[in-house]
Amino acid sequence: MLKLFIAAISVGLIYWLWLKKKQIFSSRNNKIDPFITTIEAIEIQTFLDWNTSQYCLECDGMRYGKQFKQKKAPDLPHEAGCRCEATKLFYTSDDVFQGTSPVLTHKSALGDLSTKDALLLKNILLKIRTSTGKGGFSDFLEQFEINNFSENIRSRAISLVKHAFDAEQSKE
Repeated sequence: MLKLFIAAISVGLIYWLWLKKKQIFSSRNNKIDPFITTIEAIEIQTFLDWNTSQYCLECDGMRYGKQFKQKKAPDLPHEAGCRCEATKLFYTSDDVFQGTSPVLTHKSALGDLSTKDALLLKNILLKIRTSTGKGGFSDFLEQFEINNFSENIRSRAISLVKHAFDAEQSKE
């Protein structure tokens, strides 16, 4: 009789464990859902043209907000002739940690540029504003990978850069 009682209890216990197996053993395979927060930023975007000032070029791409080093965006316009805009951006923490960010276009005299083209154009214009050396335009242009411009804007971008270079040379 005792053996029958032990067998009945054992079968009941095994049946109960089988019903509760997900609750008891699920902690081993439990995948934690990521905690995603939204980060708000204000980015300064400069209108890129042959006569964009050095200060505006330096401020281009700067981000401001609670989670950034610089908290408050400057008042616009910076100076006379400034055509900068403050653009509001929203990132998720997943964007930041995965290295993805919103794809933006950049306004310029050449139309809306991709981020890659805008960065190259900005760096060239900034170098024109900050360089003091004399020399020809082709010597200056050799510092940069001009072939990295998108094919559809390359010739117009070089023309714009030449105009900026000539204007800067005539100041000196």
